[in-house]
Amino acid sequence: MLRDLIFWKVTKTAYLTAIVLALMLLVVQIYRLSFIIVGLPLSNSVPFFISWLVYYSFFFIPDGITLATAVTLYDLKERKLLQVFESFQISTLRVLYLFALPVGVFTAIGLVLSFFLFEERVSLARKSLLIKYKDRVLENIPERTFLEVGDLVIYVRNREGGTLKGVFLKYRDSFVLANRAVYRKGGRFSFGKGYLITKERGKYFLISFESYRLDTEESFSAGLRKKRIAKEKVLNLVNVSTIPFLFLTAFLGTLKLCRTHLQVYYLVALCVILHQILMFSLKMAL
Repeated sequence: MLRDLIFWKVTKTAYLTAIVLALMLLVVQIYRLSFIIVGLPLSNSVPFFISWLVYYSFFFIPDGITLATAVTLYDLKERKLLQVFESFQISTLRVLYLFALPVGVFTAIGLVLSFFLFEERVSLARKSLLIKYKDRVLENIPERTFLEVGDLVIYVRNREGGTLKGVFLKYRDSFVLANRAVYRKGGRFSFGKGYLITKERGKYFLISFESYRLDTEESFSAGLRKKRIAKEKVLNLVNVSTIPFLFLTAFLGTLKLCRTHLQVYYLVALCVILHQILMFSLKMAL
């Protein structure tokens, strides 16, 4: 019964903590992308929300384990149950083993998920959301108005159905002046008869064209994406590998050092901060 109680409390607290941390981070993202989310049907944002919560709930599991271990153990300690266990010949090592069971399950599942859950999928979902928003805006470009969407600035003199007339477009260091253009979705334009101004090595070049295609949403190459995923596998494995160390730190620290709830939370906060610094430093180094 004691084993089931500890297993349930540690599992519940760890996972709920990870979800709450993921939701807190998601709220920040929703605030930053509010103009996009409001401008699109909710169904377009759902894949982004799901991919975000799935990945970051997995990412924050080590922090959840830290809090769950410290809070659950301190609750036993404060209620004098550890002394009761000793009177029934349940040693501290036995209690450590009971806590290690749910931690071991989280670690094993985390090692498996490290090969399937990647931040790259969240980035792709976010990019897909941005492209859908851009499509919605650029398919309804107002006449005689400068419109700015990300790195893109466009002006249209007038439009006839899906054809844009008298087009000025700026994208990064390139400028396009065209008699007509058609927006092809996914950030792609087809221009007819005009001029392209590009900047190379500090100099501007003017090129005339009869037709010109521009993709403002260049995709990463498959090779580059594979390299990113390979790096993220390393990050995931290191992240999961911190679980046993954070667990032991939380367990021993709470058992030996903490005398109040405030000290428990200080210990948890210190572990979480050090964990996040480690992961951020490793991410920058890779």
